[in-house]
Amino acid sequence: MVITVNRFAIATPRGTADRLFAGGKQLRNCEQQIRQVLSRRGYHEAVTPCVEYYDVFLQAESPLDQEEMFKLVDDNGRLLVIRPDSTTPLARVAATRLSNEELPLRLYYVQNVLRAHTGNGHPREIYQAGAELMGAGGVLADLDILTAACQVLECSGVRDYCIELGHAGIYQELIAQLGAGDEAQEEIRHLIERKAFAALGDLLEPYAQNEAYQALRAMPLLFGSRKVLEDAAALTKNRTVLECLSYLEAVYAGLAQAGYEEHITIDLGLVHEMGYYTGILFRGYLSGAGGTVLTGGRYDKLCGKFGKELPAVGFAADLDGLSGDIPAVGNGPKTLVFTTPREFSAAMNYICGHSPQAQLSYCEHLQDALQEARDKGCQTLLDFSGGQQTVYEVR
Repeated sequence: MVITVNRFAIATPRGTADRLFAGGKQLRNCEQQIRQVLSRRGYHEAVTPCVEYYDVFLQAESPLDQEEMFKLVDDNGRLLVIRPDSTTPLARVAATRLSNEELPLRLYYVQNVLRAHTGNGHPREIYQAGAELMGAGGVLADLDILTAACQVLECSGVRDYCIELGHAGIYQELIAQLGAGDEAQEEIRHLIERKAFAALGDLLEPYAQNEAYQALRAMPLLFGSRKVLEDAAALTKNRTVLECLSYLEAVYAGLAQAGYEEHITIDLGLVHEMGYYTGILFRGYLSGAGGTVLTGGRYDKLCGKFGKELPAVGFAADLDGLSGDIPAVGNGPKTLVFTTPREFSAAMNYICGHSPQAQLSYCEHLQDALQEARDKGCQTLLDFSGGQQTVYEVR
């Protein structure tokens, strides 16, 4: 008899995955370390619903397109979305339920978000840990969140990590000075983000006489050491841009004093989600990882969308990326325990006292249990049958 199984009944949806054995353990270990780091820094956990009204993200003017959100309809016909990001719900909470709390608010979260369209090969379900500092602005607040981000990256066990640091105000001011239309602005932003220097030069050529031309054209190349800030300042006389560069210099100096200079790179080509960020923005990378594992920045206008103006800065880290590519195999027990129903209580007392190093065998015969111990890679077999403990070395 042939049984036909629907492939959708035995697979996970596209962009999701099972986390098994050592992979799941590594994920939880990393999560626990991040909780400890953020708790020590004075951040308190907040858990938001896995579904929100779509109106929350509409009100926030979220940079996420609605096509990126999984949608549901409740029993009253209201449109819901499965949580696509955690910062917007926390801004809602800060401006409403926590509006009378002493500032600043230090909140952290460990929860998943789901995106409907993220491109081929990218996950739809993203398990994140993040921190939000709400109600504080200025260099010290930005240093607080950046050093917390560095410590979170260190939870991966990788010491060779990098944070790219930029400022949203630089691009925003220059593109406003350029005077290009909305469509051209988006294309310019896209080319800068991709570091497509040649294509960007062609697109900007009609604006060659504009004061912002040289600085915008150079933005894909303005990344590297602290000297990048000097190079950028030489390309513009725009007072706001120069103030942003001076601010970045102060942040960089603070990180250097805190011992993080070797991990910091300036990248003025960071121009993603420009409508969302208002100040510093940053991305974190691990050596050997395929992509970004942490993103963050300052977003001073978001809480005001929900009724209370609060300066805010935060980040979100991808726990799967921080946990590494762990093979889906588990660590077996060192001791296998063989027993009969009569001696079951004594055997279980031993196992409970030595968990997870000891594990119960379900075999009915000692020779079968010895073979199981070999197959599992155990060092010893402990035999409780016959009312006494006998230890067998497994070879």
